[in-house]
Amino acid sequence: MTPSLMPRIRIGELPVILLLIPLLMMLSGCPAESRSDDRLRQDLEALKKEVAALKDQVNKLEAAQKLILAQLGTESPPAAGTAAPAPPGPAGPPLSSEPLSVSQLIKEKDRYLGFRIAVKGPVGPVLVHHKSLMLKAPEGMVEVLLGKLPDQQMVERVMAAAIAGPITVTGMVRQSARGGTQLQITAEELEF
Repeated sequence: MTPSLMPRIRIGELPVILLLIPLLMMLSGCPAESRSDDRLRQDLEALKKEVAALKDQVNKLEAAQKLILAQLGTESPPAAGTAAPAPPGPAGPPLSSEPLSVSQLIKEKDRYLGFRIAVKGPVGPVLVHHKSLMLKAPEGMVEVLLGKLPDQQMVERVMAAAIAGPITVTGMVRQSARGGTQLQITAEELEF
């Protein structure tokens, strides 16, 4: 018989060896766990810094948005569950059920600039290439831009047909982009 290559373990040494095996396994695993814990802590700290930086950027963007909305004179959409009071707006033109005449608009143009109004008047020249027409009065003319009307078929009909009577235009009043004292109305509604 050949002698065994394994050393013989005595029965009294068996419990000690069984206790040493898990202890050795735990000791060999500790440095790896502490290294991974350190790495996790570093990653966690980096994420916390990144979240803080993102919160700061969001706060800056919200402040810029509020500033822009204040300049535009509108109100930001209220956050969930909060009701924001409406900011006091500039005094607008008096509400009237009757549309203004072109003469009234031209005489009091500073009062109506930037507001949505209704104007009634006779049609002057039609500028097909601009998709606009002119409302005329003895004091001058007001250009009506038709390109923003929701009904494009109506725009085509107005451009193609000769309009005999007065029309009523509802829209925003602004200074002409070409300068001068001419007014423009961006039409939202058009009635014959």
